[in-house]
Amino acid sequence: MPAQTDRGLLRGRITNESGDGLSNARIQLTREEMGQQRSSISGIDGEYVLSQLSPGDYQLEIQLTDYKKHLQKIHLRINHEFRLDISLQLGPPHEEITVTSSNGLLGKNSATLSTVIDNRFIDEFPLDGRNFLELSLLTPGAVPAAPGSPGSVRGDFAFSVNGGRESSNNFLLDGAYNSDPKLNGPAIKPPVDAIREFEILSNNYDASFGRNGASQVNVLLKTGSNSLHGTVYEFHRNGALDARNFFAPSQEADPPYQRNQFGFSLGGSIVEDQTFFFADYEGYRLREGITRVTNVPTTQERSGDFSQSLFPKPVDPSTQQSFPEGKIPTAYLSAVGLAVANLYPLPNRSTPFQNFVSSPSLKDRNDQLDFRLDHLLTQNSELFFRFSISDRDLFEPFSGSNFSLLPGFGNNVPRRAQNIMLGSSIVATPTLTNQARLSFTRVAGGTFQENMGDSINPSVGLPELSDNPRDHGLPFTTISGFSPLGAEYNNPQQSATNVFHVSDNTSYSHGGHLIKFG
Repeated sequence: MPAQTDRGLLRGRITNESGDGLSNARIQLTREEMGQQRSSISGIDGEYVLSQLSPGDYQLEIQLTDYKKHLQKIHLRINHEFRLDISLQLGPPHEEITVTSSNGLLGKNSATLSTVIDNRFIDEFPLDGRNFLELSLLTPGAVPAAPGSPGSVRGDFAFSVNGGRESSNNFLLDGAYNSDPKLNGPAIKPPVDAIREFEILSNNYDASFGRNGASQVNVLLKTGSNSLHGTVYEFHRNGALDARNFFAPSQEADPPYQRNQFGFSLGGSIVEDQTFFFADYEGYRLREGITRVTNVPTTQERSGDFSQSLFPKPVDPSTQQSFPEGKIPTAYLSAVGLAVANLYPLPNRSTPFQNFVSSPSLKDRNDQLDFRLDHLLTQNSELFFRFSISDRDLFEPFSGSNFSLLPGFGNNVPRRAQNIMLGSSIVATPTLTNQARLSFTRVAGGTFQENMGDSINPSVGLPELSDNPRDHGLPFTTISGFSPLGAEYNNPQQSATNVFHVSDNTSYSHGGHLIKFG
């Protein structure tokens, strides 16, 4: 697995007012949130490099004898390599030059085409369902997946980049592998309150990324800081003010709609300037009536009497002539067929070919939790740990298209994803840095027929083909002119995948050269 990273890099050249390189200038970079400091010395030609930098706000300070002190605030983004050339002015060192503009902070050293969605967009843009991946459409070349695609059903969101398939995107969380191998979607989708920023690499990314060819989605969670910060929220929606579904039975109560999305985030320090924590939780609860209209046999039709039916009269297979008065003789009726026909509910409306409507409830529960711990061993070394879990239980009252449109043949879709990461970052010398990660991702889920384990076949005179109760249920049955019966024929499904990811990044700078390997 390539050694992906979420860390950035700052490099440049320090010169005098004539443009000559200045060596031995002392460079100090302070991360404002944690008080963490990084130091370096400019080389013979004034070149400097600071690598393995966490995204965030920094205070840059440059000092050199006989020159005024240079102060500048800069903001580093996820995985970006910035170049900042600085010209020092002659004067006493106690005098300061403060630069407030960062116009020179450009990614001039990389040909990678990337889009960073920062925290301002994540917080301020309206997102239905609070799914941050919808912001991927701000990336040039990104478009939504085709309706009904494998990655965009069941409330999920998928996208394609530059013509690549939706399954050709690679997902990272804090630089660690975060993909579900089954459909190549994200294993963990953190709440928007937990995300600091994320980056989508859409073209020409370097060798530290790989695996999939369309795009790299690199998500960075928030960390703690010396100041305590957090959020508490709840979003509630119900159907009280919604229009009534036109097809819902008028004699029954309105189909329900209740959606709650709630949670919190909290970050701060355990030991000031040394140990920091961040935690978040989000819960999702949905009850939604799903209305479907279909056709079911009338009382007469299910006993073989089609004299009042709108369908063509049944034909005697031995004579190829219609049965008299459209009634099938008792001798021709199958006991299994009669039993299967009686599994249909009775019509509840008189509309031709649409005589049955139902609105059972879809139920969706999802709980997500993230916890991150950062510990500064020294100013030049740190450890970080994160645990994320997502647990979902979805009940669909109806299967996919072309399956049964009757209640009782839905799907239960459980899914649990977990991602654990342990990492370290070491600045061995001002020119040599290393970052290592060990992560584990487990995704377990499945799709199971409603009332799994109930043996319906013997009640209608059919044998069970499997001895495993997991496979029991009514086989998928189609009768021309009526809704199909039975469970979705490609269920039950069950899978669990475990992915171990070990990565190591090393950066070495010498003069104007930078070598990265991992």
